[in-house]
Amino acid sequence: MRNIKTTTIINEAKRLLIEASFNLPCDVMETVKSAVKKEISERARKILELVLENAKIAKKQKLPLCQDCGLVYIDLDIGPDICIKDSSSLNSLLNQAVADTYTSNYLRKSIVSDPLYERKNTSGNTPAVIHTSFTSSPGLHIKIYLKGGGSENCSYLYMLNPSTGEDEIIELVLDVVKKNVTKCCPPVIVGIGVGGTSSEVVKLARTASFRNLEIRNPDKRYRQLEEKILKVINETGIGPQGLGGKTTALACNIEYAPCHMASLPLAVFMSCHSTRRADSKISPP
Repeated sequence: MRNIKTTTIINEAKRLLIEASFNLPCDVMETVKSAVKKEISERARKILELVLENAKIAKKQKLPLCQDCGLVYIDLDIGPDICIKDSSSLNSLLNQAVADTYTSNYLRKSIVSDPLYERKNTSGNTPAVIHTSFTSSPGLHIKIYLKGGGSENCSYLYMLNPSTGEDEIIELVLDVVKKNVTKCCPPVIVGIGVGGTSSEVVKLARTASFRNLEIRNPDKRYRQLEEKILKVINETGIGPQGLGGKTTALACNIEYAPCHMASLPLAVFMSCHSTRRADSKISPP
């Protein structure tokens, strides 16, 4: 068993928060570049080029990729060889790291403490949504995701009849995209969760929407479904920023899990073109 100090995790979390805020992931950049070459609409190409220019400026000048600096998700995958010293205080320290990073880097703080009545800003962009899981992979994998309010508002959960087929799911997702995609700054990444439970499927969809675009679903059936959904979405002609074109979505990613035989949960979780994420693995000496 190897020890990792909480200070090591906190310092890495701060670094990843900064990286995610100012740097568009390379796979997203490359997908946008590819879309520019495929676009036939001059307006759409111009918008995609502005997305790339925005990313270059953000990285060079250490400016947020978007004025909405997002709600923070933190996932910690802890391997079997890891012991975290003072782990009881880890969540509170991670939240303090978020508050410190957002303050010191002049990032907009968007979290309100009471969702219904006071809606008072917490002044630190906290609390973050923190998930901890134990894995068979060695070391500690820390993943940071930032999610803006516009795309967050375009998230949907459905409890479908188990007899629902592939074509019906395609039509359902397409309908969600048609009604909502212009609210979350397309081109988007469509994350879909299938199976699990009503609570688990939303997490699956969130995981899918933040998945590296170079990674396709290992199951051939779900990989083909990803391709079919992406195709019909881009055939709508909605395009970048809803102004027409072939690139309404950059990708469609699906994650799935076993579910009860009486149910078929499905969740759709869209991410905007500023899909912000950063991760790293900490291997103790």
